Amino acid sequence: MAGLAAGALGAAAVVGLSHPGSDSSAKSTVRDANDAKLDVCAAALLARQAVAKNMHLVNPDPENPLAQLAVAANARLALVGSAAYVRGRADADAAAPSEVLDAARAMAGALEHLNVSYLVGQSNSEHEEIGRDLDSRMAALGALCK
Repeated sequence: MAGLAAGALGAAAVVGLSHPGSDSSAKSTVRDANDAKLDVCAAALLARQAVAKNMHLVNPDPENPLAQLAVAANARLALVGSAAYVRGRADADAAAPSEVLDAARAMAGALEHLNVSYLVGQSNSEHEEIGRDLDSRMAALGALCK
């Protein structure tokens, strides 16, 4: 009998949690959406900083081809790591406004596009065009994050 009563109480708690209807739950949803947006925006900012820092590294030993390769590899790592991080935060913070999530995923896609462009050895003019697209996607997300 005690097990049946405990089961009924447990079921009542689950039903109460799965059917929010109070003002406090609506406020919680707004707060959750705002927290999710802040998290996605913070991830985008951090990714942008990582890319900016690592895409402009200078080869410490211009005579050493391995040093040049290391600098280039670090830049590629910043692009792919930043893309994965932003996309992961967007996926984890699904409560954020859809336009923020869409902009974050677009930014991640542009980061990946630039990375692959470098990996396949496209021309500088192609990198510049992709870079402008990335800049506009970062700016669009930045505007939504204000």
